[in-house]
Amino acid sequence: MTPPLRRPAAAAALLAPLLAATACGIKPTGVVESGAAARVAVARAGGSMAYFVTPDGRLAPAPQPEYTQAGPRGSVVGLLRGPGTAEREAGLGTRVPVVGEEAAEGAVAVVVTDRLEVRLPFAVAGLDPLGHRQLVCSALSTVDPLYEVVLRGTDTALPPSRCDAGH
Repeated sequence: MTPPLRRPAAAAALLAPLLAATACGIKPTGVVESGAAARVAVARAGGSMAYFVTPDGRLAPAPQPEYTQAGPRGSVVGLLRGPGTAEREAGLGTRVPVVGEEAAEGAVAVVVTDRLEVRLPFAVAGLDPLGHRQLVCSALSTVDPLYEVVLRGTDTALPPSRCDAGH
């Protein structure tokens, strides 16, 4: 049996080669930046959201409480009315044509098989890509985000797409 004073010395002797082997010659490095943290916008169950544009070109959801019961159409109508006072004060804008109240109320969103078709009161062929994403994400805020969305304007229907709010 090893005397009590020798145990720490014996343990250190056994541990030293193990610690030397684990170093592997890799030098420590500092923190490596890899971009901004992921952002996930989660709509409240049954709550309409209109996606507006931040000053740096990202999409940000804004609740549309007056359209909570209107489903996807309510989100689109809220978006077509443009940013309200709270959104403007937060620096949010839009790349979607802001239409009058009557025209906004004429927007329609219907589910057709596995797609959501949004009928808009303006031409969509020349729609800004960020505006396209605003419309798609707003329409999907109250339904399954796996639906594809077809934007149909007064001129044409755009190919189906899904919400990509993160880019």
